[in-house]
Parts: sequence; structure tokens; C-alpha cells
Amino acid sequence: MIDALRFEWIRIRTIRSTYWLTALALLLSATVAGVIAYFGRENAIRPETAGVILTGGSAFSPLPFTAVFMGIIGVFAFGHEYRHGTILPTLTAVPRRGSLVLAKAVTVIGWSLVVAVVSVALNWAVARVLSGQSLPLFDAPVGPALGGYLGFVVLWGLLGLGLGALLRSLPAAMVLLFVVPLVVEPLLGALTMIPALESLREYVNYLPFTAGNAMSQTMTELGGDGPQLAGRPSRLVSSLTFTAWVAALLAAATALFHKRDA
Repeated sequence: MIDALRFEWIRIRTIRSTYWLTALALLLSATVAGVIAYFGRENAIRPETAGVILTGGSAFSPLPFTAVFMGIIGVFAFGHEYRHGTILPTLTAVPRRGSLVLAKAVTVIGWSLVVAVVSVALNWAVARVLSGQSLPLFDAPVGPALGGYLGFVVLWGLLGLGLGALLRSLPAAMVLLFVVPLVVEPLLGALTMIPALESLREYVNYLPFTAGNAMSQTMTELGGDGPQLAGRPSRLVSSLTFTAWVAALLAAATALFHKRDA
């Protein structure tokens, strides 16, 4: 297991895409934070708005910048292996497939978590400079939202890892990573506006990306102590829902990885 972790740590540090994807995630998230802070500088920034700034607007975008780039890094963890034909030498070096999957997951989790923390710190610094105001970090609803945001980014990384392992195709995994949150889930939500399907509207909140985006929501408190968004479950339920979707995907990918030929 230690050898597998060393192998993955070297792999993720020696791929140029890791660095430019990370840089883009931080830059674009900070840009969103800076724009919101700058145009809101005339008034005191409310805690709800502070949460939006610190998370780079993640709750209002189907593809939050930091999360989606960590998802791509997760896809590359397996996608590059199959695209460049390095999966065979990798399995020769690390023959225990369970150890390899776990090492890739730990590496993606670690990298995604660090990037998410740095993103929050950078967003705070940019907003502090451009607005001239200090943003709260631990007051409700900011604190719970930041915790949800960190988990959200990590889960996106694992989601990409699972798609890369399941599909064994970098392009196919990338397409699904973008099409489902941008096209499939909005379409399903729109269909529930039809009177005949109105009874299914509440279940849209349990779709993976819809639930995931609610993890960092601050504009209306999702926790049990505050008012909930219309018909939406609590932040905890949304977090568990997205976690369950990602866990199911990883479980299926791991099971097939053990059964398939390399």
C-alpha cells in the first residue's frame, strides 16, 4: 500500500496537467469572488453573500470551477492510464488492484482538499482587498457552507476518478462529467414542471449534482436550525445524497476493475 501511495504521489506531481488545472481552478474561482466583492463593496457584505464569495459562487453554478477541475484531475488518474497504455506497467508495479484504487483515491482526496482550502483562503484575500471588508469564516451560515464546500470539491475529485475507472475512456468520462450537470439534470428538472409529473418534483433534489450544489449553499440556510429553500432537503441530507451517488459509482468502478482484463 505504501508503494502504491508513493507511485500515485509521483504520478500526480509529474503530470503537467495537474498544475495547469489547479491553477485554472484557483484563478477562475478567485475571479468570481473578486467580481462579487468589488461590485458589492459599497454595502456591508452579509454572511450569506460572504459564503458565495468564499466558495467562488459554487452554489449557483452547475459546474463550480474548483470542483470541476478537481473532477478532471480525478478522471485523469485512470483516464491517462488507459489512454497512454500505462495501465499494464502500473499493474505490474502495483499488482494488488484494490491497493491501486485506494492509493489513487487517497491521492485525489488529498490534492482536492488542499486545493479547496487554498481556494477559500485566496478568495478571502481577494475579496478583502477589493471590498475593503473582512469576511467571516466561521459564523453561520458561512462555516457550515465552507465545510460543505470542502467536501463537495473532494467528492467531485472522487466522482471523476470513478468515471475514469468505470468507462476506461478519457473523452467519454469528460463528456459525462459535463453533460449530466449541464443538460441531463436541468432537463429532468424542467420535465417536472409538467402537471402530470409534478409529484416527482421533490425528487429532483436527490439527483447527484443538484444535491451536491446544495452542500455549499448560503443564500438560504439549509441546516435544520434555519428556514429551508423551497422543498429542498437539509444540507446534511444533500451531502449524504451526493456522497451516496459517488460511493455507488466508485464501488461499481472498483468491482469492474477487479473483473476486467487490464
